[in-house]
Amino acid sequence: MGFTSYIARRYLSRRGRSRLLSRVTVIAVVGIMLGVVVLDLTLAIMNGLHSELRRTFVDNMPMVTVMTSRPEGFTDLDTIIRGISEVPGVSGAAPFIRQEVIASANAVTGPTQHRGAVVWGLDPELQEGVTPLRGLLFPVEMSLRALAGGQDTPGVVLGSELAASLYVGLADTLVLTAPQGELSLEHVESESRRFVVAGFLDSGMYDFDARFIYMAIDDARDFFRYEPDGALAIGVRVEDMMTAPAVADAIESALGRYDYHCNDWIDLNRNLFQWVKLEKIMMFLLLGLVIVVAAFNIIGILTMMVGERRREIGILLAMGARRRQIQGIFLIDGLAVGALGTVLGSLLGWLGYLYLDRVGIRLPGDVYFVDHVPVIAQASDFLMVAGAALVITLLATWLPSLEASRLRPMEIIRYT
Repeated sequence: MGFTSYIARRYLSRRGRSRLLSRVTVIAVVGIMLGVVVLDLTLAIMNGLHSELRRTFVDNMPMVTVMTSRPEGFTDLDTIIRGISEVPGVSGAAPFIRQEVIASANAVTGPTQHRGAVVWGLDPELQEGVTPLRGLLFPVEMSLRALAGGQDTPGVVLGSELAASLYVGLADTLVLTAPQGELSLEHVESESRRFVVAGFLDSGMYDFDARFIYMAIDDARDFFRYEPDGALAIGVRVEDMMTAPAVADAIESALGRYDYHCNDWIDLNRNLFQWVKLEKIMMFLLLGLVIVVAAFNIIGILTMMVGERRREIGILLAMGARRRQIQGIFLIDGLAVGALGTVLGSLLGWLGYLYLDRVGIRLPGDVYFVDHVPVIAQASDFLMVAGAALVITLLATWLPSLEASRLRPMEIIRYT
Protein backbone atom coordinates (compact mmCIF):
# COMPACT_ATOMS: atom_id res chain seq x y z
CA MET A 1 0.00 0.00 0.00
CA GLY A 2 1.47 3.37 -1.04
CA PHE A 3 2.01 6.31 1.27
CA THR A 4 -0.82 8.38 -0.27
CA SER A 5 -3.45 5.62 -0.13
CA TYR A 6 -2.40 4.64 3.42
CA ILE A 7 -2.83 8.17 4.80
CA ALA A 8 -6.08 8.60 2.86
CA ARG A 9 -7.49 5.42 4.39
CA ARG A 10 -6.45 6.53 7.88
CA TYR A 11 -8.10 9.95 7.43
CA LEU A 12 -11.31 8.38 6.14
CA SER A 13 -11.60 5.68 8.81
CA ARG A 14 -10.61 7.68 11.91
CA ARG A 15 -12.57 10.83 12.59
CA GLY A 16 -11.55 11.47 16.18
CA ARG A 17 -14.16 13.63 17.85
CA SER A 18 -15.62 15.12 14.64
CA ARG A 19 -19.12 13.65 14.65
CA LEU A 20 -20.31 16.39 12.29
CA LEU A 21 -17.80 15.25 9.68
CA SER A 22 -19.07 11.67 9.91
CA ARG A 23 -22.66 12.77 9.51
CA VAL A 24 -21.88 14.93 6.50
CA THR A 25 -20.01 12.00 4.95
CA VAL A 26 -23.06 9.78 5.34
CA ILE A 27 -25.27 12.50 3.85
CA ALA A 28 -22.94 12.82 0.86
CA VAL A 29 -22.94 9.05 0.26
CA VAL A 30 -26.73 8.89 0.52
CA GLY A 31 -27.13 11.91 -1.79
CA ILE A 32 -24.98 10.40 -4.52
CA MET A 33 -26.66 7.03 -4.03
CA LEU A 34 -30.14 8.53 -4.47
CA GLY A 35 -29.04 10.51 -7.52
CA VAL A 36 -27.66 7.38 -9.18
CA VAL A 37 -30.78 5.33 -8.30
CA VAL A 38 -33.14 7.96 -9.71
CA LEU A 39 -31.12 8.34 -12.88
CA ASP A 40 -30.81 4.57 -13.49
CA LEU A 41 -34.54 3.95 -12.99
CA THR A 42 -35.55 6.98 -15.05
CA LEU A 43 -33.41 5.93 -18.01
CA ALA A 44 -34.72 2.34 -17.73
CA ILE A 45 -38.31 3.61 -17.79
CA MET A 46 -37.56 5.92 -20.73
CA ASN A 47 -36.06 2.96 -22.61
CA GLY A 48 -39.15 0.90 -21.84
CA LEU A 49 -41.51 3.63 -23.02
CA HIS A 50 -39.49 4.11 -26.19
CA SER A 51 -39.55 0.38 -26.93
CA GLU A 52 -43.26 0.08 -26.11
CA LEU A 53 -44.03 3.03 -28.36
CA ARG A 54 -42.11 1.50 -31.23
CA ARG A 55 -43.76 -1.88 -30.69
CA THR A 56 -47.23 -0.33 -30.65
CA PHE A 57 -46.64 1.52 -33.92
CA VAL A 58 -45.09 -1.52 -35.59
CA ASP A 59 -47.91 -3.83 -34.44
CA ASN A 60 -50.64 -1.54 -35.75
CA MET A 61 -49.09 -0.06 -38.89
CA PRO A 62 -47.06 -1.57 -41.75
CA MET A 63 -43.32 -1.28 -41.33
CA VAL A 64 -43.05 -0.26 -44.99
CA THR A 65 -45.84 1.18 -47.13
CA VAL A 66 -45.57 0.88 -50.92
CA MET A 67 -47.38 3.59 -52.90
CA THR A 68 -47.78 4.03 -56.65
CA SER A 69 -47.69 7.21 -58.71
CA ARG A 70 -49.76 5.72 -61.52
CA PRO A 71 -53.20 7.35 -61.88
CA GLU A 72 -54.93 3.97 -62.15
CA GLY A 73 -53.26 2.77 -58.96
CA PHE A 74 -52.28 -0.85 -58.42
CA THR A 75 -53.73 -3.01 -61.20
CA ASP A 76 -51.81 -6.29 -60.94
CA LEU A 77 -51.48 -6.92 -57.22
CA ASP A 78 -50.39 -10.57 -57.48
CA THR A 79 -47.36 -9.74 -59.61
CA ILE A 80 -46.36 -6.74 -57.48
CA ILE A 81 -46.75 -8.61 -54.18
CA ARG A 82 -44.71 -11.49 -55.59
CA GLY A 83 -41.96 -9.04 -56.55
CA ILE A 84 -42.03 -7.44 -53.10
CA SER A 85 -41.86 -10.83 -51.37
CA GLU A 86 -38.68 -11.69 -53.29
CA VAL A 87 -36.82 -8.72 -51.78
CA PRO A 88 -34.44 -9.91 -49.02
CA GLY A 89 -35.70 -9.08 -45.54
CA VAL A 90 -39.42 -9.02 -46.42
CA SER A 91 -41.55 -11.40 -44.36
CA GLY A 92 -45.05 -10.41 -45.48
CA ALA A 93 -47.02 -8.12 -47.80
CA ALA A 94 -50.72 -7.23 -47.97
CA PRO A 95 -52.71 -4.70 -50.03
CA PHE A 96 -55.04 -2.25 -48.33
CA ILE A 97 -57.37 0.66 -49.03
CA ARG A 98 -57.41 3.63 -46.68
CA GLN A 99 -60.14 6.26 -46.83
CA GLU A 100 -61.48 8.87 -44.44
CA VAL A 101 -65.23 8.78 -43.82
CA ILE A 102 -67.95 10.04 -41.50
CA ALA A 103 -69.42 7.33 -39.29
CA SER A 104 -72.99 7.84 -38.10
CA ALA A 105 -75.14 5.81 -35.72
CA ASN A 106 -78.49 6.27 -34.01
CA ALA A 107 -78.09 6.53 -30.26
CA VAL A 108 -80.60 4.86 -27.97
CA THR A 109 -81.32 8.23 -26.45
CA GLY A 110 -80.41 11.60 -27.89
CA PRO A 111 -79.47 12.74 -31.40
CA THR A 112 -77.63 10.76 -34.06
CA GLN A 113 -73.90 10.48 -33.36
CA HIS A 114 -71.36 11.45 -36.05
CA ARG A 115 -67.62 10.84 -35.87
CA GLY A 116 -64.75 11.21 -38.30
CA ALA A 117 -63.06 7.86 -38.95
CA VAL A 118 -60.48 6.13 -41.13
CA VAL A 119 -61.58 2.99 -42.99
CA TRP A 120 -59.05 0.28 -43.70
CA GLY A 121 -60.06 -2.25 -46.35
CA LEU A 122 -57.88 -5.33 -46.03
CA ASP A 123 -57.52 -9.07 -46.57
CA PRO A 124 -57.32 -10.67 -43.10
CA GLU A 125 -55.23 -13.65 -44.27
CA LEU A 126 -52.57 -11.52 -45.93
CA GLN A 127 -52.77 -8.80 -43.27
CA GLU A 128 -51.88 -11.27 -40.52
CA GLY A 129 -48.43 -11.51 -42.09
CA VAL A 130 -47.99 -7.72 -41.85
CA THR A 131 -49.60 -6.80 -38.51
CA PRO A 132 -50.81 -9.15 -35.72
CA LEU A 133 -54.49 -8.57 -36.55
CA ARG A 134 -56.03 -11.59 -34.82
CA GLY A 135 -54.77 -10.61 -31.37
CA LEU A 136 -56.40 -7.17 -31.60
CA LEU A 137 -59.94 -8.26 -32.52
CA PHE A 138 -62.84 -9.39 -30.37
CA PRO A 139 -64.89 -11.47 -30.84
CA VAL A 140 -62.24 -12.98 -33.07
CA GLU A 141 -64.16 -15.40 -35.28
CA MET A 142 -67.07 -13.05 -35.99
CA SER A 143 -64.66 -10.23 -36.80
CA LEU A 144 -62.59 -12.38 -39.16
CA ARG A 145 -65.71 -13.58 -41.00
CA ALA A 146 -66.74 -9.96 -41.57
CA LEU A 147 -63.27 -9.02 -42.81
CA ALA A 148 -63.26 -11.99 -45.19
CA GLY A 149 -66.28 -10.46 -46.99
CA GLY A 150 -68.87 -12.20 -49.13
CA GLN A 151 -71.78 -11.51 -46.78
CA ASP A 152 -75.20 -10.14 -47.77
CA THR A 153 -74.84 -7.20 -45.40
CA PRO A 154 -71.20 -6.04 -45.17
CA GLY A 155 -69.73 -6.06 -41.68
CA VAL A 156 -67.17 -3.75 -40.14
CA VAL A 157 -64.84 -3.89 -37.15
CA LEU A 158 -64.71 -0.69 -35.09
CA GLY A 159 -62.06 0.61 -32.76
CA SER A 160 -63.26 0.14 -29.20
CA GLU A 161 -63.08 3.87 -28.37
CA LEU A 162 -64.89 4.80 -31.59
CA ALA A 163 -67.65 2.28 -30.83
CA ALA A 164 -68.04 3.71 -27.34
CA SER A 165 -68.32 7.27 -28.66
CA LEU A 166 -70.96 6.19 -31.20
CA TYR A 167 -72.85 4.10 -28.61
CA VAL A 168 -72.95 1.03 -30.86
CA GLY A 169 -72.62 -2.65 -30.04
CA LEU A 170 -72.54 -5.94 -31.93
CA ALA A 171 -75.10 -6.27 -34.75
CA ASP A 172 -75.92 -2.54 -34.64
CA THR A 173 -76.22 -0.61 -37.91
CA LEU A 174 -73.56 1.91 -38.85
CA VAL A 175 -73.75 4.37 -41.73
CA LEU A 176 -70.52 5.39 -43.44
CA THR A 177 -70.41 8.46 -45.69
CA ALA A 178 -67.50 9.04 -48.07
CA PRO A 179 -66.88 11.76 -50.68
CA GLN A 180 -67.12 10.62 -54.29
CA GLY A 181 -66.26 12.11 -57.65
CA GLU A 182 -64.13 15.11 -58.39
CA LEU A 183 -63.73 17.96 -55.92
CA SER A 184 -65.87 21.00 -56.63
CA LEU A 185 -66.47 24.02 -54.45
CA GLU A 186 -70.02 24.35 -55.79
CA HIS A 187 -71.10 20.74 -55.44
CA VAL A 188 -69.75 17.91 -53.29
CA GLU A 189 -70.77 14.35 -54.12
CA SER A 190 -70.90 11.71 -51.45
CA GLU A 191 -72.18 8.20 -50.94
CA SER A 192 -73.55 6.58 -47.81
CA ARG A 193 -73.86 2.88 -47.08
CA ARG A 194 -75.09 0.78 -44.20
CA PHE A 195 -72.84 -1.71 -42.45
CA VAL A 196 -73.29 -4.06 -39.53
CA VAL A 197 -70.95 -3.90 -36.54
CA ALA A 198 -69.34 -7.35 -36.43
CA GLY A 199 -66.51 -6.78 -33.94
CA PHE A 200 -64.19 -4.41 -32.20
CA LEU A 201 -60.51 -3.49 -32.30
CA ASP A 202 -58.40 -2.93 -29.18
CA SER A 203 -54.84 -1.96 -30.13
CA GLY A 204 -53.93 -0.23 -26.87
CA MET A 205 -53.39 3.11 -28.68
CA TYR A 206 -56.21 5.56 -28.07
CA ASP A 207 -55.66 7.45 -31.35
CA PHE A 208 -56.03 4.21 -33.32
CA ASP A 209 -58.97 2.81 -31.35
CA ALA A 210 -60.82 6.14 -31.59
CA ARG A 211 -60.54 6.42 -35.40
CA PHE A 212 -60.00 3.08 -37.15
CA ILE A 213 -62.67 0.99 -38.90
CA TYR A 214 -61.75 -2.28 -40.62
CA MET A 215 -63.73 -3.87 -43.46
CA ALA A 216 -63.16 -6.49 -46.15
CA ILE A 217 -61.02 -5.22 -49.00
CA ASP A 218 -63.64 -6.26 -51.58
CA ASP A 219 -66.30 -4.24 -49.74
CA ALA A 220 -63.91 -1.26 -49.63
CA ARG A 221 -63.23 -1.59 -53.38
CA ASP A 222 -66.93 -1.53 -54.11
CA PHE A 223 -67.65 1.33 -51.69
CA PHE A 224 -64.76 3.59 -52.75
CA ARG A 225 -64.95 2.63 -56.46
CA TYR A 226 -61.64 0.83 -56.91
CA GLU A 227 -60.89 -1.74 -59.58
CA PRO A 228 -61.70 -5.39 -58.68
CA ASP A 229 -57.97 -6.08 -58.21
CA GLY A 230 -57.04 -2.56 -57.09
CA ALA A 231 -55.65 -1.12 -53.88
CA LEU A 232 -54.42 2.18 -52.55
CA ALA A 233 -51.14 0.81 -51.15
CA ILE A 234 -49.35 -2.34 -50.03
CA GLY A 235 -48.19 -2.85 -46.47
CA VAL A 236 -44.94 -4.74 -45.91
CA ARG A 237 -43.46 -6.37 -42.82
CA VAL A 238 -39.69 -6.87 -42.55
CA GLU A 239 -37.78 -9.40 -40.49
CA ASP A 240 -35.82 -6.76 -38.57
CA MET A 241 -37.84 -3.58 -38.01
CA MET A 242 -34.69 -1.46 -37.71
CA THR A 243 -33.74 -2.38 -41.31
CA ALA A 244 -37.01 -0.98 -42.69
CA PRO A 245 -35.32 1.99 -44.48
CA ALA A 246 -32.90 -0.33 -46.30
CA VAL A 247 -35.68 -2.75 -47.27
CA ALA A 248 -37.83 0.15 -48.50
CA ASP A 249 -34.98 1.32 -50.72
CA ALA A 250 -34.53 -2.22 -52.07
CA ILE A 251 -38.26 -2.49 -52.87
CA GLU A 252 -38.15 0.80 -54.79
CA SER A 253 -35.18 -0.49 -56.79
CA ALA A 254 -36.94 -3.80 -57.54
CA LEU A 255 -40.28 -2.26 -58.63
CA GLY A 256 -39.02 0.93 -60.24
CA ARG A 257 -38.38 4.24 -58.52
CA TYR A 258 -40.41 6.31 -60.99
CA ASP A 259 -43.62 4.33 -60.60
CA TYR A 260 -43.44 3.32 -56.90
CA HIS A 261 -42.48 5.00 -53.67
CA CYS A 262 -41.96 3.51 -50.19
CA ASN A 263 -42.44 5.02 -46.74
CA ASP A 264 -40.98 3.25 -43.72
CA TRP A 265 -42.22 3.52 -40.14
CA ILE A 266 -39.00 5.15 -38.92
CA ASP A 267 -39.25 8.00 -41.41
CA LEU A 268 -42.97 8.55 -40.78
CA ASN A 269 -42.51 8.76 -37.00
CA ARG A 270 -39.08 10.43 -36.97
CA ASN A 271 -40.26 13.53 -35.09
CA LEU A 272 -41.92 11.46 -32.37
CA PHE A 273 -38.88 9.31 -31.71
CA GLN A 274 -36.55 12.31 -31.88
CA TRP A 275 -38.69 13.90 -29.18
CA VAL A 276 -38.42 10.76 -27.02
CA LYS A 277 -34.64 10.71 -27.48
CA LEU A 278 -34.37 14.41 -26.61
CA GLU A 279 -36.55 13.87 -23.54
CA LYS A 280 -34.23 11.12 -22.34
CA ILE A 281 -31.23 13.44 -22.67
CA MET A 282 -33.03 16.24 -20.82
CA MET A 283 -34.06 13.89 -18.00
CA PHE A 284 -30.44 12.77 -17.65
CA LEU A 285 -29.21 16.36 -17.42
CA LEU A 286 -31.93 17.51 -15.01
CA LEU A 287 -31.75 14.54 -12.66
CA GLY A 288 -27.96 14.69 -12.82
CA LEU A 289 -28.29 17.85 -10.75
CA VAL A 290 -29.13 15.59 -7.79
CA ILE A 291 -25.62 14.18 -8.00
CA VAL A 292 -24.19 17.68 -8.39
CA VAL A 293 -25.95 18.77 -5.18
CA ALA A 294 -24.56 15.73 -3.37
CA ALA A 295 -21.09 16.59 -4.68
CA PHE A 296 -21.23 19.89 -2.80
CA ASN A 297 -21.39 17.83 0.39
CA ILE A 298 -18.10 16.23 -0.64
CA ILE A 299 -16.59 19.70 -1.04
CA GLY A 300 -17.77 20.48 2.48
CA ILE A 301 -16.36 17.21 3.84
CA LEU A 302 -12.92 17.74 2.37
CA THR A 303 -12.84 21.41 3.34
CA MET A 304 -13.64 20.46 6.94
CA MET A 305 -11.11 17.65 6.81
CA VAL A 306 -8.39 19.98 5.53
CA GLY A 307 -9.15 22.42 8.36
CA GLU A 308 -9.13 19.63 10.95
CA ARG A 309 -5.87 18.09 9.65
CA ARG A 310 -3.92 21.30 9.03
CA ARG A 311 -1.26 20.50 11.64
CA GLU A 312 -0.82 16.94 10.37
CA ILE A 313 -0.54 18.20 6.80
CA GLY A 314 2.11 20.70 7.88
CA ILE A 315 4.10 17.97 9.62
CA LEU A 316 3.87 15.69 6.56
CA LEU A 317 5.10 18.46 4.30
CA ALA A 318 7.92 19.31 6.71
CA MET A 319 8.96 15.64 6.78
CA GLY A 320 9.33 15.63 2.98
CA ALA A 321 5.92 14.68 1.62
CA ARG A 322 5.37 16.09 -1.85
CA ARG A 323 2.49 18.42 -2.53
CA ARG A 324 1.10 16.02 -5.16
CA GLN A 325 0.95 13.33 -2.48
CA ILE A 326 -1.00 15.64 -0.14
CA GLN A 327 -3.38 16.47 -2.97
CA GLY A 328 -3.72 12.76 -3.79
CA ILE A 329 -4.72 11.98 -0.18
CA PHE A 330 -7.84 14.14 -0.38
CA LEU A 331 -8.60 13.14 -3.95
CA ILE A 332 -8.67 9.51 -2.84
CA ASP A 333 -10.91 10.36 0.14
CA GLY A 334 -13.38 12.26 -2.04
CA LEU A 335 -13.41 9.58 -4.71
CA ALA A 336 -13.94 6.90 -2.06
CA VAL A 337 -17.07 8.69 -0.83
CA GLY A 338 -18.34 9.14 -4.41
CA ALA A 339 -17.50 5.57 -5.40
CA LEU A 340 -19.33 4.16 -2.38
CA GLY A 341 -22.45 6.17 -3.22
CA THR A 342 -22.18 5.20 -6.90
CA VAL A 343 -21.84 1.47 -6.17
CA LEU A 344 -24.73 1.47 -3.70
CA GLY A 345 -26.86 3.53 -6.09
CA SER A 346 -26.14 1.23 -9.03
CA LEU A 347 -26.99 -1.81 -6.92
CA LEU A 348 -30.26 -0.30 -5.70
CA GLY A 349 -31.05 0.88 -9.23
CA TRP A 350 -30.65 -2.68 -10.52
CA LEU A 351 -32.84 -4.05 -7.72
CA GLY A 352 -35.45 -1.39 -8.52
CA TYR A 353 -35.35 -2.41 -12.17
CA LEU A 354 -35.87 -6.06 -11.24
CA TYR A 355 -38.86 -5.10 -9.10
CA LEU A 356 -40.46 -3.04 -11.88
CA ASP A 357 -39.74 -5.76 -14.44
CA ARG A 358 -41.03 -8.75 -12.45
CA VAL A 359 -43.63 -7.25 -10.12
CA GLY A 360 -44.40 -4.01 -11.93
CA ILE A 361 -46.54 -0.98 -11.20
CA ARG A 362 -49.99 -0.86 -12.75
CA LEU A 363 -51.18 2.15 -14.75
CA PRO A 364 -54.73 3.05 -15.82
CA GLY A 365 -54.98 1.60 -19.33
CA ASP A 366 -57.68 4.08 -20.35
CA VAL A 367 -55.32 7.00 -19.68
CA TYR A 368 -51.95 5.70 -20.92
CA PHE A 369 -51.15 3.54 -23.94
CA VAL A 370 -49.65 0.94 -21.56
CA ASP A 371 -51.20 -0.68 -18.48
CA HIS A 372 -47.93 -0.98 -16.54
CA VAL A 373 -44.63 0.86 -16.17
CA PRO A 374 -42.35 -0.59 -18.89
CA VAL A 375 -38.63 -0.87 -18.11
CA ILE A 376 -35.59 -1.91 -20.13
CA ALA A 377 -32.20 -1.80 -18.46
CA GLN A 378 -29.17 -1.14 -20.63
CA ALA A 379 -25.63 -1.71 -19.37
CA SER A 380 -24.50 1.39 -21.26
CA ASP A 381 -26.92 3.56 -19.26
CA PHE A 382 -25.74 2.18 -15.93
CA LEU A 383 -22.11 2.70 -16.93
CA MET A 384 -22.84 6.22 -18.19
CA VAL A 385 -24.56 7.20 -14.93
CA ALA A 386 -21.77 5.69 -12.82
CA GLY A 387 -19.13 7.41 -14.92
CA ALA A 388 -20.92 10.75 -14.66
CA ALA A 389 -21.18 10.39 -10.87
CA LEU A 390 -17.47 9.65 -10.54
CA VAL A 391 -16.51 12.55 -12.83
CA ILE A 392 -18.68 14.95 -10.80
CA THR A 393 -17.11 13.61 -7.62
CA LEU A 394 -13.61 14.08 -9.02
CA LEU A 395 -14.37 17.68 -9.97
CA ALA A 396 -15.81 18.30 -6.50
CA THR A 397 -12.68 16.99 -4.76
CA TRP A 398 -10.26 18.94 -6.91
CA LEU A 399 -10.54 22.35 -5.21
CA PRO A 400 -10.24 21.20 -1.53
CA SER A 401 -7.37 18.84 -2.37
CA LEU A 402 -5.58 21.63 -4.26
CA GLU A 403 -6.07 23.92 -1.27
CA ALA A 404 -4.54 21.28 1.03
CA SER A 405 -1.49 20.89 -1.20
CA ARG A 406 -0.82 24.63 -1.16
CA LEU A 407 -0.59 24.94 2.64
CA ARG A 408 2.74 26.26 3.99
CA PRO A 409 4.17 23.89 6.59
CA MET A 410 6.27 26.41 8.55
CA GLU A 411 3.35 28.77 9.09
CA ILE A 412 1.09 25.89 10.15
CA ILE A 413 3.61 24.53 12.67
CA ARG A 414 4.48 28.01 14.01
CA TYR A 415 0.89 29.12 14.66
CA THR A 416 -0.64 25.79 15.71
